[in-house]
Amino acid sequence: MTVHDFLARLDGVRRTARGWSAQCPAHHDKSPSLSIREAEDGRLLIHDFAGCSVSAIVTVMGLTLRDLFDDALSPRKGNRRPIPPRLDRAALAFRLELAALDRRLRADRIIEAGRKVTVATLNDEELARAITLVAQAYTDADRADVFEHVADTVRVRRFLERSRP
Repeated sequence: MTVHDFLARLDGVRRTARGWSAQCPAHHDKSPSLSIREAEDGRLLIHDFAGCSVSAIVTVMGLTLRDLFDDALSPRKGNRRPIPPRLDRAALAFRLELAALDRRLRADRIIEAGRKVTVATLNDEELARAITLVAQAYTDADRADVFEHVADTVRVRRFLERSRP
């Protein structure tokens, strides 16, 4: 159902900055309390500021909730769901590579600092903290390998995608 078909079934319809207002058919309404908007994908968005539910409003109008969405989702009418934007594989690969480099540099610095620590000079709490940081650095270095692998995979897919006829 189009927004104009829906509006034709209502009383007291007025144009507003964001859509339309009308008297709600689900209750005795002297001034317009029903707000109607059309979403970018064609769906009808309705809200009654007096508190009537959407299902109550469409039932009183002899409609179903599906009527608010049918045209928006029906390919036969030419209205299709929005197509998600294409993934920019080059940008994704670059971001993954930067993340991998950042993780690797931080991990390498912590591991190198951990090699220079003299265990005898640390108390138990400091030693536990140092061990935890070095262990986390090794984990981050492994994750950097994963990021680099994913970046390479994205680059290969981009290359294959661009080389298709």
